[in-house]
Amino acid sequence: MNNVYRYLLFICFLFCAASSYAGNSIIIASNDYEPYTSSKNGGEGVLLDIIEQAFKEVDLEVSYRFFPWKRCQDEVDKGLAFAATPYFKTIERQAKYDFSDPILPMFNRWFYNKENFPNGFEWTVIDDFQGYRIGGVLGYWYIADLKQLGLNPELVSNDLQNLQMLASHRIDFTIIDELTGNGLVRKHLSSSLDTIGTLEKPYDFQYSHLLVSRDYPNSEAIREKFNEGLRILKESGKYWQILIKHKVPEHFRQDK
Repeated sequence: MNNVYRYLLFICFLFCAASSYAGNSIIIASNDYEPYTSSKNGGEGVLLDIIEQAFKEVDLEVSYRFFPWKRCQDEVDKGLAFAATPYFKTIERQAKYDFSDPILPMFNRWFYNKENFPNGFEWTVIDDFQGYRIGGVLGYWYIADLKQLGLNPELVSNDLQNLQMLASHRIDFTIIDELTGNGLVRKHLSSSLDTIGTLEKPYDFQYSHLLVSRDYPNSEAIREKFNEGLRILKESGKYWQILIKHKVPEHFRQDK
């Protein structure tokens, strides 16, 4: 009888552990970084749509909370949020956090004014930009690399200012996330749609992930369920339909 009792207790424990997050919204922290993430309507954007639909594939719900980026990471540190997004996987971060499977690539591209380069511009190494006026954003990750190579970018406060400088021929190149830069041009510089372009070869690209807390209740089980839902989403074709909805180019596809 004792063995039966212990067995029933064990089954009950497993059921409780598996059910503790079922039916409750899983909290994810983010900030406005259009078109990937937006606080509009409680959370929208291509990345947040993918995450929400991946959870739905495994019958889980998600709630988004929006904070400045440092606060997002603090919420994860304290176990108040299951994860924050979008984040890139780094060696330093892997020592403290877990990561989901890759969700969506993010391409950082060289934006330029086509009128300055009517025959286009091809590059192989960063040194190919020597002698040109480079625009950068104060505090961005690429500034140290550019300075180390002697490019000495002109620094402004945000990406839109660099695009405005491109449009007015005050700089030759600047580095911006592809979707973010193109969105800013469409929204704020529509008269320059035909003149501001991107070089074919990207500066770099990285995959966005969920930056997962190790202190959030059942975080490992939730992470595994999310990865399963993301796999189902890609295999079913729904992943590509989300990209189509947000007018994301085909080279962002991760389901082929």
